[in-house]
Amino acid sequence: MKHKIRIIALLLGTSGLLAAGAAHADVPGFYVGASAGYSSLNTPSGTAFDVGAVGETLVMQTSSTSDTGGLGGSLFAGYNLNQNFAIELGYTSYADSDYESKQTQYDENNVSLGSNSASLDYTTYSIDLFLKGTVAVVGQVSAFAKAGLSYVNQEVKYSTPAGIPTITVDNSTFATPDVGTSTYTAIRPAGALGLSYQATPHLSTAIFAQGFLGKGDFSTDKDAIASAYVVGASITYDFL
Repeated sequence: MKHKIRIIALLLGTSGLLAAGAAHADVPGFYVGASAGYSSLNTPSGTAFDVGAVGETLVMQTSSTSDTGGLGGSLFAGYNLNQNFAIELGYTSYADSDYESKQTQYDENNVSLGSNSASLDYTTYSIDLFLKGTVAVVGQVSAFAKAGLSYVNQEVKYSTPAGIPTITVDNSTFATPDVGTSTYTAIRPAGALGLSYQATPHLSTAIFAQGFLGKGDFSTDKDAIASAYVVGASITYDFL
């Protein structure tokens, strides 16, 4: 009887060691995820275009729009080196910055000479490489931070059609961009902070803030790149 008890105890102990080893082995591995939230580019606020008198005529701005925020999100994949550190590669799309001005020119008798419109649009995405660190907080909740570099692609589309009146960019705010579409790229410092919740062994959710640092001065550099951020929620699947 004692012999049987020793055998059972040995089997139970061995099983426990195997289970612990299996749980530890599950930590390294690949994961994929997606996120969405509110995003913004740090381009100048307000109107992007000049309005004023042209000789003896008057130019009136009939409408002006400025939109620098909206939906952003990312797709990402990573590898857990251990329970605290991971390497992650992702693609992040940020909300556009869009500016438009519609203007009408009048003569000295207040008769319309014509109307025109101009637009300036910034579209930005990044490819992100991060080192991710994670620490347990309480229960299934963990805090994480990411630090790394983003390869940023910014497309600038500037349209100022010929006609009356001629609409120009406000040079105190924006350096005059090239007419048409131009693309500028840069490698910029980037990072993220967040809290995650391990809902199941395979699925986790998180709330986070992520962004990169811009480059240049918009009032002097037509190739300036705006800082950008996205604040939102994500879901991750771990291949255990």
